[in-house]
Amino acid sequence: MSSNIISAVHNIRMAKEHFEDFQREHPASKGSKLFAMYSGKLDWVVRDLICNPYLPNEVSQGIKQEWESDVFAVTAIQDKVSLLPPDKRELIEDLIDAMLAGEEILIEQK
Repeated sequence: MSSNIISAVHNIRMAKEHFEDFQREHPASKGSKLFAMYSGKLDWVVRDLICNPYLPNEVSQGIKQEWESDVFAVTAIQDKVSLLPPDKRELIEDLIDAMLAGEEILIEQK
């Protein structure tokens, strides 16, 4: 599945999470009502993508998996990787490339 589609769904989900966070912090506000409406529209967009007959089942399933994932994990991973020295970052990139290629990764502890 294209990384553009994943990124789009990821960002829609992040927006929904931020709207819902605002609603929890300010439940009686006009903004809460407004963001509840927008949150519903974001749900509709993603449901429409998942059910779209023009998208292959593989893409629809990928969208569904991304929507149900912890979207803030990506940011947490980026923050942690940025703290590593350059050679360790390259190792992490190689590891990710191998995982994406379907290679089996074994981690041995010393």
